[in-house]
Amino acid sequence: MNTHTLSIRFPRWLLSALLLALLLGPVGAGRVQAGDPSPPHVAGQIVAQLDPAMGATIQEVNASYGTQVLDQLTEGIYLLQAPAGADEEELAEAMDADLRLAFAELNYIGQAPEHSGQDSWAWGGADSAPFTGQYALDALKLPAAHQLSQGAGTVVAVLDTGVDLDHPALAPHLTATGTDLVDGDAWPNDEGNGLDDDGDGLFDEAAGHGTHVAGIVHLAAPQAQIMPVRVLDSDGRGNIYRLAQGILHAGDQGADVINLSLGLAEKSSLLKEAIRRVARQGVVVVAAAGNDHQSDQVYPAATKCALSVTGLDEAGVKTPWANFGDWIAYAAPGKAIYSTFLDGGYAWWSGTSMATPFLAGQAALLRSLDPSLNVRQVALLIRDTAQPVDAQNPGLEGMLGAGQPDVHASLLRLQRGDIPSSNRGFISSSCIRGQ
Repeated sequence: MNTHTLSIRFPRWLLSALLLALLLGPVGAGRVQAGDPSPPHVAGQIVAQLDPAMGATIQEVNASYGTQVLDQLTEGIYLLQAPAGADEEELAEAMDADLRLAFAELNYIGQAPEHSGQDSWAWGGADSAPFTGQYALDALKLPAAHQLSQGAGTVVAVLDTGVDLDHPALAPHLTATGTDLVDGDAWPNDEGNGLDDDGDGLFDEAAGHGTHVAGIVHLAAPQAQIMPVRVLDSDGRGNIYRLAQGILHAGDQGADVINLSLGLAEKSSLLKEAIRRVARQGVVVVAAAGNDHQSDQVYPAATKCALSVTGLDEAGVKTPWANFGDWIAYAAPGKAIYSTFLDGGYAWWSGTSMATPFLAGQAALLRSLDPSLNVRQVALLIRDTAQPVDAQNPGLEGMLGAGQPDVHASLLRLQRGDIPSSNRGFISSSCIRGQ
């Protein structure tokens, strides 16, 4: 694993100044603003999958639409360049209706829900003491759970802005199988570039996000290995083709769990297919529900083969910004979570991105106890031992999934060999190997 230091260091005064800027109002996870002509996407790019039943070639499709192959993700799935001057949104719609293709869609852009500091982060310095003394551990019964499992022998892939590869709390637990799909190299370091790449008036506003998420995975599953896969830039943005590359890379490199603390408003067939493929390999995928305080589905969290996670405060009440709805699977602590950050330090940060890796860690603890568990069994063990939070959230009954996980109870149930079998539509059968 490369251990180069960060190319950009953050002075303490700059971190404090950024905190003031980040206290501004909520921003959505890939929300399209009123008046936007089309969803955020990479200009001129379309993702398409051939329908194997039709027997067509990509050359034949390109001849029909004037498109060109930019890259091939896997057999039958391509990144295409639209012809100059074409309206790629209209072109994608026409191609999606073509029977030779299983789907065609724009190369949508998604982002970390906290990409502009949602709700805020606050610098904690080098003090590691609050890391193992925060409310989330007791809320999830993690101290007792760690008497039964600490995640040894498992790998959790964190697809995000990268990880501070030199962070003393994380470096011993990072795999050598990570990758940087933003810069196209093997060093997925979490670092800024000093630029306002997304034109929102802030620069590097999501730098540290992946490091913070990875630290929460380590907090929940301290003996699990973390595979850093950089799919988001330092402004917290990335496209679905790059994300699908990261998902398939993690699956191919032996991840047991994939953490996706990111999302977009658009339903993506590409992400659905990528997540389905790794789920059939046995990989548990958990994804953030988003920070818009609304019930509209966010993807890939709402994908049938992924487990969606929303955020709670220390009293088990939904945080003001967290999403809700009947598509939510679980709710976990997501307010003022203390975790690893840039420059070898620590920070508090809030968001559904922070709730999600607690579930990823729980999945790793379960897999460590029984590596044979499939995706559905992991999901149901978490669901059937979770503590409902409807009483703390009047008006949101049934909108916060199974509630807050009880990690210790899920491990005890697995130890007894009492694995739930009743699914009731919780995980699609298409996500299970051999079905």
